[in-house]
Formats: sequence, C-alpha cells, structure tokens
Amino acid sequence: MKSFLRRLFKILAYTAGGLVILLAIVVGLFRLFLPRLPDYQEDIKGWASAAIGMTVEFSGMDARWGLSGPEVEFYDAELLTLDTNTRLVAADEVSVGVGLARLLIDRKFVVDHVAVRDTSIEVRQLPGGGWWVQGSPIEELLPARRGEAGGDIGRIEVTGEDIEVRFLQPGDERPRRFQVSRVHAKRDDVRLAVDASIELPDELGRRLNVMAVQMLTDPPDQRGWEVAVEIDDVELAGVTAMQPAEAARFDSGTGDVSLSLAIADKRIHSASAEVDINDIAIAGLSDLAIRGRFEFLMDDDGWLVAANELRARTPTGEWPASTLRFEASTDGDGNIVMVDAQASYLDFAHLPVIKPWLSDEYGALLADYNPSGVVRDMAVTFTGVGTDTPGLNGSLRFENLGIAAIGKRPGVRGFSGSIRADSSGGRLEVDSDNLVVTSPQGLGRPLGFDTATATIIWRRSSEGITLLSDSIVLRNSFLDSESNVEVIFTDGTVAPFVDLNSTFSISDLAVVGDYVPFMPKRPRMSELFQDGMQAGRIPRGRVRLYGPMDQFPFENDSDGLLLVEGTVRDAIVKYQRRWPAAEVIEADVVLRNMSLLTERNRVINVGNEAVNARLEIANFRQPVMTLSAFTKGTMENFRQLCVQSPIADIFGGQLDRVSVTGDATANLDLSVPIRDWRSFTFTTRLQTSNAGFRIEGFDAPLTDISGLITIEREDISSEALGATFLGEPVAIELEQAPDSMPDFRVIARAAGSTSAEALQTELGLPFNNRASGSLDYTAQLLFPRGQVEEPSPFTIEIATDLTGFAIDLPEPLGKAADDTIAVDARIFMPRGGDRIESSGRAGELLSWELAFLKDDAWDLDRGIAKFGIGAIEGAAETRGLHLRGETDYVYAQDWFDLAKNSESEIGVAERIRSIDMTVADLHILGQHLVNHRIRLDRGANEWFVELDGDRILGSVNVPYDFNSGQPIVVEADRLLLPGDDSDVDRPAAAVEPRSLPPISIKAEQLAFGDRNLGRVEADFARTADGLVADSIVARDATFELVGNASWVIDESDPKGHRSSITATLTSTDVEKTMRRLDYDPGIIGDDLSMLLTLSWSGGPNEELLETLDGTVKVKIGEGQLAELNPGAGRMFGLMSIAALPRRLALDFRDVFGKGFAFDKINGDFQIVDGETYTCNLSLEGPAADIGIIGRAGLVSREYEQTAVVSASFGNALPVAGAIVAGPQVAAALLIFSQIFKKPLKEVSQVYYGISGSFDDPAIESITADEFATSSLMAGCFSEEN
Repeated sequence: MKSFLRRLFKILAYTAGGLVILLAIVVGLFRLFLPRLPDYQEDIKGWASAAIGMTVEFSGMDARWGLSGPEVEFYDAELLTLDTNTRLVAADEVSVGVGLARLLIDRKFVVDHVAVRDTSIEVRQLPGGGWWVQGSPIEELLPARRGEAGGDIGRIEVTGEDIEVRFLQPGDERPRRFQVSRVHAKRDDVRLAVDASIELPDELGRRLNVMAVQMLTDPPDQRGWEVAVEIDDVELAGVTAMQPAEAARFDSGTGDVSLSLAIADKRIHSASAEVDINDIAIAGLSDLAIRGRFEFLMDDDGWLVAANELRARTPTGEWPASTLRFEASTDGDGNIVMVDAQASYLDFAHLPVIKPWLSDEYGALLADYNPSGVVRDMAVTFTGVGTDTPGLNGSLRFENLGIAAIGKRPGVRGFSGSIRADSSGGRLEVDSDNLVVTSPQGLGRPLGFDTATATIIWRRSSEGITLLSDSIVLRNSFLDSESNVEVIFTDGTVAPFVDLNSTFSISDLAVVGDYVPFMPKRPRMSELFQDGMQAGRIPRGRVRLYGPMDQFPFENDSDGLLLVEGTVRDAIVKYQRRWPAAEVIEADVVLRNMSLLTERNRVINVGNEAVNARLEIANFRQPVMTLSAFTKGTMENFRQLCVQSPIADIFGGQLDRVSVTGDATANLDLSVPIRDWRSFTFTTRLQTSNAGFRIEGFDAPLTDISGLITIEREDISSEALGATFLGEPVAIELEQAPDSMPDFRVIARAAGSTSAEALQTELGLPFNNRASGSLDYTAQLLFPRGQVEEPSPFTIEIATDLTGFAIDLPEPLGKAADDTIAVDARIFMPRGGDRIESSGRAGELLSWELAFLKDDAWDLDRGIAKFGIGAIEGAAETRGLHLRGETDYVYAQDWFDLAKNSESEIGVAERIRSIDMTVADLHILGQHLVNHRIRLDRGANEWFVELDGDRILGSVNVPYDFNSGQPIVVEADRLLLPGDDSDVDRPAAAVEPRSLPPISIKAEQLAFGDRNLGRVEADFARTADGLVADSIVARDATFELVGNASWVIDESDPKGHRSSITATLTSTDVEKTMRRLDYDPGIIGDDLSMLLTLSWSGGPNEELLETLDGTVKVKIGEGQLAELNPGAGRMFGLMSIAALPRRLALDFRDVFGKGFAFDKINGDFQIVDGETYTCNLSLEGPAADIGIIGRAGLVSREYEQTAVVSASFGNALPVAGAIVAGPQVAAALLIFSQIFKKPLKEVSQVYYGISGSFDDPAIESITADEFATSSLMAGCFSEEN
C-alpha cells in the first residue's frame, strides 16, 4: 500500500512538474510572441469575428497574462454586422480572455470572458412596436450564429462597465440616458445568471437592480426564468410617460418597488411584489399612497390573487391594513367551476381611484353606479358555477352601502346590516339610522329615514320563494310606519302576490308632496299630488294591499284591494291650480283602488266656512274632480275667493282694485278634469243684503248692496240688484258684454243722481264750494277680458248734461244751473293700480285727455285740455297739464285771484306745464289784448311765455317765485300796450309793486296806448319798497329818452304806491317826435330838449294824468309854427302857443304874412294833480316874441292862460291892442322882461287871453292891466315885483 502511494505521489509530482514546465514554456513563448503580435493583427480580427459572429475592427491591441490566462485588449474597438457592415458597438476598450485549460487540454482557442468598457448603445422603440439597436432592426443583429461560429459557447462571462444606453420612443426629441455602471452575465454548465445595476434618469428614479437566473439543468422546454427587480425611488410620472399615450399616466408618485417573477412558456406563473409608494397623483386625484404585499399564482387548476397588509390613502380617507383574497378553480378546459372570495375590509368609496385604468365602458359603469359603503368580514363561496345546481354559502356585514339611481333603477345610501345565506334561504337584518332612497321616476326627491329596521327571512321551496317580515319599521321627521308583509314569488308567474298591512302617521303632509314624482304621461295628476297638500297631518292611517301585482292598480275589488284610509287635520289643500287653497279643519279621506272621496269634513276656504262639502274623484283612469259646497262668510272673503280663482278672469283681473264689506252666502259647484284642467266648469251663486263696494281711487262707496249675483265660467247675471251711491239710490245691472264690445267681458250698468255737495265731500272733487245744485247721470263699469295678449283697461263711462248743476268759476269754465252741457267722460284704470287715465268732452267748451299717478294720493301726471271744438291731436310728451285750443274771453285777474285764494285746494297752476291758446279778449296785467295767441311752457324755475298778436310779438320769462330774485325778462319785437284792461263790467286790476320781481325789458317797439317810445331798454331792480330803474333808454327815429324811474310804496298816497320818472327827451324832428308821442303841437323844428321830473299815484296806466305831479323844462331851437287841428295841442299847455298864429294872422297880416318862424321856444311847467302851470313859456322870433303864462288842465282839457306878443308893428297896430302908457303897462312890461330874460326893446306889445277847451280854444285881446292881473293870479309874480 505504501509502495502504491509512493508511486502515485511520484506520478503526480512528475505530472505537476511537467505542467509547470509546460506552463513556463507557454508563458515564455507568449512573452516571445507579444512583440510580434501586431504582425498577426488581421489574423486576430478574423479569429475574433469568427468567435462572436460579427466583424471586429480595432485600431490597436495588446496582450498580457492575466490571473486566468492570456488576455487580449483591443483599443477603439468596433463591432460591425457581417452583412450590412453596420456599426453596433464602439468601445474605448474591449478585453477578451482565452480559456487556458481548453487551450492546453483541448488545444482549442476558446474565449471564456469578455469585458467591455466605456461604450454607448442607442435603443429605439418604433411606433409599430418594433425595436432598433444602433440604427438597425434587432432581428438583423441576432441571427442564429451558433452553428456558423464553429465553436461551443460553453462557460463564459461577459462584463460591461460604464455603458451608456440611449433610449428613444416615438415622439421623443431627446433620448433618455441610462447609465449601466456594471452588468455581469455568467453561463456555466448549471445555470445562466444575469446581474445588472443601472443608474436611472432623474425623471424615472434613482437605481434599478435586476437579477435573472435560468437553470440549464432543466430540459429546454421546461426552462424558465426567476427574476428579481428592485427599483429605488421610482418616479411614477416618468415611468408612465414611457407608456403608450392611451394608457393611464401618473402625475406624480415616489417610492420603492421589489418584484419577483417566475416566467415560463412566455407567461407569468407567479409573482409577488412589495410596494411602498407615496405622493401619488393621477387624473385629478392627489396625495394618494399605497403600501402592501401582492401575490399572484396561476396553474392548470386555477388562479389566486391576494393582497396582504394592504394600506392605502385616497381622497376619501385611509384604507386600514386589510387582507383580500380571490381564488378560482377551473376544469380541464379552463372554465371556472368555483369562486371563493374573502375580504376583511372593502370600502367602495375608494373605487374611483382605479377609474384611470378602466376602459371607457367600465369607467362609465363605475360612474353610473357610484358605489359607496363598507363591507367587513366577507366570506363567500360559489360552487357549481355554470351548472344547473349552483351552490352558495356566505356571510358578510355591511355599513352604509349605496349605489346611485339612474333611469328606472332606484338608488340607496346608508344601507346597513348583515346577511347570511345558503342555497335554501337566508336572513337579512337591516339596521340603518341614515337610510336614503332615491328614484328619479319613483320619488320626487331622495327619501331619508332616521330609522329603518327589519328582519326579512326567505325560503326556497319547490314551488318558488316566500319572503316574510312582521317587523318593518320606518321613521323619519314626518313619517312613522310599522308594517308586516308576505310576498310569494311562484315559479312560472310574472309578478308576486303581496299581502301587506301597514299603519302610519304623517306629521307634515306638505313634505309628502315633495316626494311625489313627476309623471310625464299624467302631468296634471302629478301636480295635484305634488302641490295639492300644502300643510296638514294624519294622526293615524292604515294601508291594506292584497292581491297579485300583475293586476295592480286594481279596477275592482275582485281583482285585489288597495285601501288607504286616514283622518286629515289642520291641512291646507290646493285642489286646483287656479282656485285658492282650502283650509281643512278635519276630513275623513278614503282612497279605494281607483277612487278618492271625502264627504265628512269641515273646511274654510278664504275665510268662508263649508261643512260636509263633497269632493270626489270617481275614477283615476279618467280623473275628474267634482266639488259641491255651501259656504257663508264676509264679502271680503268672497272677493278674495274670486281674486284667487278663475272668477277673476270674468272681471278682467280688476277685482284687486275694489274693496267690499258686509256678509254673504254662496253655493259653489266645480268640476275639473285633472288631465285637462283648463276645461273646468263652475257655477257660483252669491246672495247678499248689506254689502258695500269701493273702487280704488274713488272715495265714495256703494252701500246697502242687495240682490243675487250668478257667476258661471262663460256668463254672469244679476237679479234685483241695487245699492246706495252718494247718498242716493242707484239701480245696478250685471250682464255679459255683447259681441260688439270684444275687449270687455262684463258690464255693470248704473243709473242715479247726486248733488254737488256729495261730489265734493264723497268723491273729493276739488270744487272748493264753487259748485252747487244736483245732476242726473248714467254710468257703465266695463271689466276687460283678462285672457288676451294686451287686455283693455278697466273702464268707467259717465254721461250727464249737468242740468241743475252750477259752477262758480271764471270764464270760460263757469256755468249757470239752467245751462245744459253734455258731458261724456271716460276713466281708464290700466293694470298696476298706480295709474288712471281720463278722456272726455264737455259740449263745445273743451275736451281732455289726462293721466294721473298715485303716490300717497292721486295726482295729475300729464295730459291735454283743449278748449273749443276739434279733436285733440297727439299726446302729452312731458308731464303736467297742457292747455290748447281757443276761447272767447279770459280775465286773467279772476284766475290769479282764484289761484291765490284757493291754491291749496285746487293747485291747478302748479300742474300747468304749457299753454298754447288763442284768446279773443284777453285781459291780463292791466292790459286788454284782442285776438292774441299765448304760448307758455314751464321751465325749471320760470314760465317761458310767447305772445303773438297785433299788439304784442315777443317773449316773457316769468319766474315761479317772485321772491327768488330772478327777474321777469321781456324781449319783444312789438310791445304795444293798450294801457288798460277796461271792461265795462269789471274794475281795473290792482297790482302792488312789492309783489313783482325785478323786470328787464328789451323791446324793438314799445308803446303805451298810442304813445310810441321806439326801441326801449329798461331794467327795474327790486327794492324793499318796490321797483326802481336806474336806467331807461328809449330811442326812436327822431328822439331819444334817457332817464330813471320807480314804482314804490308811498303810504301817504291814496293808492298806497306811486310812480315817478326823471328823464331827458331830445329830438331832431319836433313835429315827428310829437306825433310819435301822440301829440300834434304844430311846431316844425329840428332841436328839442325836454327835462321831465314827474310822478303820479299808482302804477303806469292811462289814468296817471289825474294825479300827475312834477316839472317839465322845454327848449326848442329854431323852427316854425304850423297849423293845428282842433284839440291837438295837449302837451302841458305848450301847444297853446301854436293856437296864436291863427289869431295873429288875422291881426297882423303885414307882419306874419310870410309865416310864423321862430328862433327858439323855452318854458318851465309845474304840474299839480294833472294841472300844468307856466310863468315863462316864451317864443322868440324874427317877427315877434310871444310869452304865455297860466294854467292848462290835462284832464279837463281846457286853457286858462294869457299871452303877450311883442313885435315891431310899425303903423299897423290894431285898435283893440293899442299900447297905452301907465302903471299897468309898466307892470306888464316887467313881466315881459322876466319871461324873456332880456331888457325891453322899443317894441309894441299886444295882450291876449286864451281860454276854453283844447278842441276849440277862445283867443281874445286883453289889456296890459288884465295881463298883469292874470300873472299875479297865476302866482307867477308878486305885487312887490
């Protein structure tokens, strides 16, 4: 033995030594070979290409002896396809190791390891699902090369380091870059193993580790892969972005995933995964999370899906740790024969989070059902699936289960309880405290129950299924019911047989209507039950349902029975849409199959009480509601009944304008087809004996109304209907409007009489005691048709001739009692109640169209009153009263006095907006105007007045408030004031200056009477005492008047006020000036100046001469005296000087034969109470000087003057006027020198006396003594002078 061992050792030693020597020789040879290696570069390329099946290119190479044997390194190496010469890999360095053992033993040059460093690969996914690598289809890169390589792969290791994979998908503009830090693949005789570590792009995660193993000891057809994958910090948004566009994509989510797979035959046989992902967001959902372990198994006998320690977070809340398990068994053909499902916890409210992964069909289904609720401890097994004898065994608890209602399918929420069932029957326990049932077609709105409890048992037999329960309790805020039921489903029948008994109470009937669904085929029936019960309760009721449901609803008792009985109390019932709701104090109601009846009841309808009224619907298939009732109550309650019912249509909806008093009784018969409620019929008979009636806007009521009124849908009539109106009896008749009046439905005719006192006190007409007497009238109240697009207004027509009725108003509105004026008036009351319109005519006096609005009381809004004949044209465009037309006579002061004395009662002036009238005789503000048109418009603060006539053409702005400081502004082309408003039957108008505002006058032509002042401008300021004008300017063609004036209060004056003027008059044509001022002085000249200082009692008028006081200074330059018409000389007595030429021409023909020329005329006049006095009126001329002293009466129109004429008469002295020396002559000569203001010349003097009227003065010669005496008597000179 020892010898054997020793021999064996020697053999091994020799062998080992040989191997060492051989290895040393090989190494030595390898080292000797290395320097010559480049010479074999092309051979090595061919060997390498043959070894790997690709063309190998490189720029340089090196070799070394490694730990495992010889290694060859290639630099800048490229791998190219053989056929297309496409470059697949370009690496900075490729190392190839040769198996030393195979080289020594088998003498085969075999590669046993390859290392690739620093390379990149482009992988592209094509739109059709194919793949390209490095720009070529992957199929072209993986040909079957084993046989072609001529070698055996055997054991080999492939290592890659720092490999960049550029990955592109359809639509990518830039590749995703994966950095493979290390990949290692090893194959030996037992297994093939791959291990890789990949750095992921930031948008995908941090790191991916993959391990895959395939056992090569198994038969090739049974080989599979065991794969383990770990992903650190995976980014779901980036991962799902790489999926097809139609796949669900995450918006965010980060976590770790560990996955193990077993794959064989191209399918997954088992899988398990550990998942922990947070911050998930998808399809609008956010802050989701999932954690747990998932398992999947599949084999030929079935499959299993399970989840353990499953936790989740969704918008609904937290899903606690739970276990889910679903298992199915299959037969040899793959058909499912058994299903077992177990779940410790299921919350259906979380299901919407899976919708993004569902198909459109299943997503819509999930949305439609919208399940909710929790299932606990579910264990259900189905056996015999797909057979004729399936089996079931299971139990579960549920909390607040629910699905949504859609279409005919009802929905439920808050369904809680438990169920246990097997193939023979089961038991359902219901215990819900928040049960809600929804049904769009069965309920008007969701029906909730605070309590819903029941124990329901079912059993299956050979004949069918029987369902039993004797403890169904339903309670909510208005309903409390307890029921027992038996339902039998017999095999072969289409509907069950039901036996139900139930008692109930309802605390609020109004709520019940909300749950009645709308039935499209029976809309009126729906409305009846939905809106009919507006309040009320049923303390106790019962329901009995017995019969087969295929016969329901039951026509006859023999088919089955539906009986609902109850006592309704404190209810409000809206039995028909257009009739008012009835207050049901108590009523017994019975619904039996297809009919409804109550005839034991007590009802109040709009305050009217009815006892045991009969209300019935005989057959719901042809539902007609009939009502018969006798009621009694007040007239106001009956009016409300009419207003709230179709009776209002008969009166055109105008009953809301009336108020009534008193009591009445009524019989009502009503028939309403429910399906066609517009075809209702009714008859109401209203009887009263003490009623009152008042129309809104009319204070006077109808009282003591008695009679019978019958109202039907298409007719109205009355019997023995009468009343008292304005204290007098009135007969009334109601009837349907004839066809000739299509706009109206009902006419109420009335005839009676009344007094002026009643019209004022009862109706409130603003007569202010200016009307008296009585009148007869007829009236019609026209009620319009209400059911038209534009109904006519409620109309009152009144007709009277005013005989016996007197009106004490100024013309043209005054009327004597015996006068007859036919008045036809219409009053229109449109809908709304805040407007009344009136139109009418009073004979040929006037017509009107007026509108009134109501605030606190009725007041005029706008309208037109037209005086005279002819129709009113157009409508009032602005508010206020507009007066139009023409009239014969207006005495304005009467209307001013009326407005001032009774403004608060009548107030017409405030409402006048405009006037446009022609007045034949207009007496206004002291003036009488004939045939003048006056147009007046109301402004913001003043009246705008225009006058157009022969005397006046211009405008006047008159302020409303004379105390506002705003002036009266007169602008006229023609202002020819007559000077008085004289009327033989009336006194002159009195005007007080302090009552007037400032006055501004601008007139192109101004005249007082016949005195024309030409163009005048004057501004009168208002003072405490009256009006004062600092400047008055009047300019005419030949003269100018400049001065100032006043009209002020003077308590010493008999009239209490006084006017004054101080002015200077200058003229360039004396004769024309005097004629313009209505004087005919007979003086021709071109130089006149006159200084006037005048005052008179009262205001400016024609009567001023009687009280005229003041002074006048006259200067006339060179001129000539002309012949005067008799009576023409009236100007302060000045014109008496023009009366002398006629006499002088007789006495001194030789001196004045060539005319009466003069050099100047001067004079001063004192005026007292219309009497003028002068002491120095003088005329100086080439032939003679004339001096005049004395008085002239402006009112009496007479002279009392003396004159002295001094001339060089030569020898032609008249005998009568011869000058005689003496003391008297000396006095006369002294007076003469004072008149002419010059020393006496050697002339002769002749003296005359002037007396008599202006029309025919007497001129006689007098003596010097008489002249002197006259001067003394006139006060011109004293005896001392």
